[in-house]
Amino acid sequence: MKYCITLLALCIAPMVCSQSYGEFKVHENGLIYSPAAVGKLKHIVDSLNLKFKVCDFSKRFQSMPQAHGYYVTIEGTRCKEALADMKAGMAPETLKQKYATETFAQLPLHEYRYTNYKRKTMITWQMLDLERNDQYGLELPLANYQSQFTEPLTQKWVYSYEVWDYDESEHLTAIYFASTPTAVSLPDKYSRAIQYALCMIDTTQSVMLTDRNNYERFDRKHTKAFTKFWNYLEKKYPRTKPRPFDYELEFTLYRLNEAETPDTTATYPYDSIAEVDFVMIDTTVVDTTSLVVDSVALPFEPHTPSRLYRRLQRISKEERQQLMAENEANYRYNHTQDSIWQTHLAERVQALYATDKKFSSLLHNAYEDAKSRSSSNTDLERVVAWTLGGRAALEMKRRRRVIGGCSMDQGPRIHAQEIAVLAAETTHWEIFLRSHLDIMNDRFDRVSDGSYAYAGRKTYIRELEVLDINLIDLVLGITLRIDQASQHHYFGSIGRMGRALAESQDRENIEKTILEAITASDLDVYNRQLFYYLYLNYVYNLPELAQQEVAGARLNAVLASLPFTAKGYVRRE
Repeated sequence: MKYCITLLALCIAPMVCSQSYGEFKVHENGLIYSPAAVGKLKHIVDSLNLKFKVCDFSKRFQSMPQAHGYYVTIEGTRCKEALADMKAGMAPETLKQKYATETFAQLPLHEYRYTNYKRKTMITWQMLDLERNDQYGLELPLANYQSQFTEPLTQKWVYSYEVWDYDESEHLTAIYFASTPTAVSLPDKYSRAIQYALCMIDTTQSVMLTDRNNYERFDRKHTKAFTKFWNYLEKKYPRTKPRPFDYELEFTLYRLNEAETPDTTATYPYDSIAEVDFVMIDTTVVDTTSLVVDSVALPFEPHTPSRLYRRLQRISKEERQQLMAENEANYRYNHTQDSIWQTHLAERVQALYATDKKFSSLLHNAYEDAKSRSSSNTDLERVVAWTLGGRAALEMKRRRRVIGGCSMDQGPRIHAQEIAVLAAETTHWEIFLRSHLDIMNDRFDRVSDGSYAYAGRKTYIRELEVLDINLIDLVLGITLRIDQASQHHYFGSIGRMGRALAESQDRENIEKTILEAITASDLDVYNRQLFYYLYLNYVYNLPELAQQEVAGARLNAVLASLPFTAKGYVRRE
C-alpha cells in the first residue's frame, strides 16, 4: 500500500505543490471569492430573492413513481424453472421457499427513466435497504420492457434473465410489484422549495459548453500558435534556470528504502476496507463511507528491479540519503523559483500586452486558435483573463472539460473553482452557482476515484451562506427527487450535502427541517428515505462526538413512526 501511495504522491506532486495555500486560495474575507466578487453576487441574489416572492406558486411537482415490491435474485441451473414460475404468476413468498433465493427483499421501490451513454432509453426500478445501507435494482431497455410486459404491473413480475458469456452461468433478477408505480403530488412546502431552487439555478444553462474531455495537464502537446506565444513570453520574462531533479531517482530511492525498512503496521492484502471506491450504489443517494466490503486477495507479483535500482543497491545507505536530500533540495528550489516567477507573471503580462506589439499579436493568434479548436490550457486562460478580459477567459474554460487522472487529482475542482471565480467577477450568476454547487457536491469525472481522497475536498457552504441565499430551501429543493425533471435540473449529492450542512452556521434549523421531512406523512416514501440518508450523513460529519450523539438520538426517536425500516444512528467507536 505504501508503494502505491508513494507512486501516487510522486505523480501529483507538481499539482499539489502549486496549491501550497490549501485547496483554493482564501481571500482576506475568509472565502475563496474576493470581497468585490461577493458584493456583485449578493446584489444578484437580492434581485433573485425579490423575483421569487412574486413567482406563481400554483405549480405542483410530482414524485418519482413509487410502489412496494419484492426483489429476488437467483443463480444457477434452476433459473429457467424459476422464470417459468414467475411467468405463471407464482407468489413471491412461495418462490422464496421453493428456490431458497440468493437475495430476497420486501421494500418500497421507485421508478425512473434515463438515456444512457449509448443514447438508449432505460427504465430502472430501485429499492433502498436502509437497515443494511444497501440498494437493489433492476434495469431494462425501455423498448424491451414495453415489448415484454404489460401495465398495470400490480401482482406481476418484471425480470431480467442473462447467461454470462465467459462461464455460461445463468442469472435471474426480478421484481414482484405489489402495486403499480404511481407518482403523487408533493406538498406545498416542498414544491415551493423546488421552485426556489429553480429560481436560483437556471435550468436552461450548463457550466460546460462542450462534452469533449481534455487531459491537457498530462498531455503537454500544444498548438504552434500557443507554443510561439509562450516561448516569446518566457523570452521576455525568463525563468530562473532550474536545478536538475530526477523523478525516477526519487521514486527508486523511496522504493529501495521501503524494501529495506518494511512497514510492519500495514496488512496486505486487506481483509476489508472501510471506504469503498466502487459499489452497486447510487452515490447521490447513499453514503458509502460506512460500508464494509470483503476484498479478494490477489496474487503478489514481484517487480523486476530496474538498472537504477540495482545500482543504488550497491552504494551505502548514507550515500543514498545524501542523493535523496540533494534531489529533494533541488525540487524545493525549483518550486520556490517557479512561485516567484508566477507571483509577478500577471503584472509582466499586462505590461507586455500594453507595450509590445509582437506579444499582443502572438497572444491574439493563440487565443483565436484556441477558440476555433475549443481547446486551451490553464496558462493561456490566465493570460487571456489578465489581458482580453474575464468573459473571454470564462468562455475558454467552459469549452475545456477536465478529467481527473486519479482520485487525488484536484485538477477538475481547480478548473471548476476558476470558472466560478470568473463567473462571479463577470456577474454570470447562472454559471457561478452551478459551478460552486459542483465543487460542493464534488461532481466531477475522474479516471479513478478512491474514497481516501475525499477528506481533502472541502464543501465551501460558507460561501453560499454569506450571499443571503435561503440555504435551507435551496438544499430542500436540490435534495427532492421529482418526476420528469428538465435536462439541467440540479440534483444534489446526498453524501456531500450532508457533510456541507455539518459545516453550516444554522445547524439547529437544518436538523429541524430535515427531521420534519423524514416524518412528513404527506411526502412520498422515496424522498423521506433520501432525507433520512441526508440526516445520517449530516450527523456523521458533525465535528464533535457529543454533537453526533444528540443529533443521532433525535433521528432514532422517530424511527418507529416511519413507513420503512431503518437502522438509524449508531455510535462510531
